[in-house]
Amino acid sequence: MSANEVAGRRRHMGEALAGWSSVSGCVHSVDAGSWVYLSGLPSPDVNMALVDGSDRRLLQDVVDRVDSVGAPTLVFFAGDGLPLAQTMGDGWSHAGAAPFMTTTIASAPQLLDSRVRRATADDRSAVVELWTDAFGIPTEAIAPIFDAMLADPHGPMSAWLLEDDGEAVSTVTTGRVGDAVTLWCMATPERFGRRGYARALLADTMARAASDGAEVGLLGATPAGKPLYDATGWTTLEDWEIYTNGDSAQYH
Repeated sequence: MSANEVAGRRRHMGEALAGWSSVSGCVHSVDAGSWVYLSGLPSPDVNMALVDGSDRRLLQDVVDRVDSVGAPTLVFFAGDGLPLAQTMGDGWSHAGAAPFMTTTIASAPQLLDSRVRRATADDRSAVVELWTDAFGIPTEAIAPIFDAMLADPHGPMSAWLLEDDGEAVSTVTTGRVGDAVTLWCMATPERFGRRGYARALLADTMARAASDGAEVGLLGATPAGKPLYDATGWTTLEDWEIYTNGDSAQYH
């Protein structure tokens, strides 16, 4: 994949976050060389920005927006923006790297699973609980996102639940941008681990994406999730360097 194509895929990740932008006070924008999603909620895992342009003013604009919102944030650096990571000032610390991964949906494992369904507003508590248990993100930092997303059953982002014997055990959120489906927040709490739930949910998600005409899958992997994606044929396009001014539950 060419550098321009990779840059376009990064942009798709930023554009997909429009599905979470109805949270009150949210700041969301996608510009040349950067994108920003700031929910304003008290966790860096739900406030994100990416810088992949080389102009120092791009980073300054991102930092100014973060300061104006006043929420802890993850700032990702990629492509031509990587050198700018070294200029982050006091209050920002390096938090590792996030593999930016892709798959060709036609070649990905696909299998619809009768245990999987799209979450509705009635499932809000189940989805939030799975997120909280899997990632350790406080409920108050994620509930407003799902309240906004699940209130619109035809919105651009969808939460999916896998239930086993009537109990919600795994969830993932998807967004559609162009020919790509973006995956967010694949969450299976440890107490439900090693039973194949996440793998089954991922295969179902890929089958639904294929039937919807998507050609490419995109995601930013956490350390906990990457082994599953490696095992199911996803490849790493690049690693995004991460800086944060808060305490991330997923990146340290």
